[in-house]
Amino acid sequence: MEDKVLSEKESLALISEMINKAKGHYYESGLSALLWGFSNIVCFTLAYLMETVEGFKFPFNPFYLMIVTGILQIYFHRRDRKMKISVSYTDEAHSYVWIAFGISITVLTVAGGISDIGYIVMPLLLLLFAIPTFISGCIKKFKPLIFGAFVCWILSAVCFFYRTNEVYLLVACGALFAWVIPGFILRHRFYKNIANKHNGI
Repeated sequence: MEDKVLSEKESLALISEMINKAKGHYYESGLSALLWGFSNIVCFTLAYLMETVEGFKFPFNPFYLMIVTGILQIYFHRRDRKMKISVSYTDEAHSYVWIAFGISITVLTVAGGISDIGYIVMPLLLLLFAIPTFISGCIKKFKPLIFGAFVCWILSAVCFFYRTNEVYLLVACGALFAWVIPGFILRHRFYKNIANKHNGI
């Protein structure tokens, strides 16, 4: 049986169908951004309260909550990868950027804590927050992430001169603009795309 030779119009229609199908299976729900954003806000707010409010105690170091966040991130990442038809080169590059970010944050916080480098950790954290956020925003052409990255860079510069406990709140503010707000926007688009798909749009 001979293979059917497609016309130019049929070829374009087939390519368009494949692209739309791939788009339909690309899950960018914003869940990861919300997860890390809220985790950072909670941890840094608790740290601020422990330093400033007399009698306020937490049963353990609030930053240990990040371990739970990391476990949840791994679970959701594996689940989302199963929903994709294929993983593009861009997706792989994007993952590597955030893996590098995670390693850098871990080295800074653990080694910085052991060596007791003090307040300087805060502006460095905001600098690191900005880098993968900016790259992700440029890769996905998603302006809220790019804007969030610039907010983190500005707050980082402020933190270098603001040596009080309020730097905890500045880092929490950075997480709000870099991840929580973009995460909610992505979440809204995600559910809107699902609704459009169900309606045949």
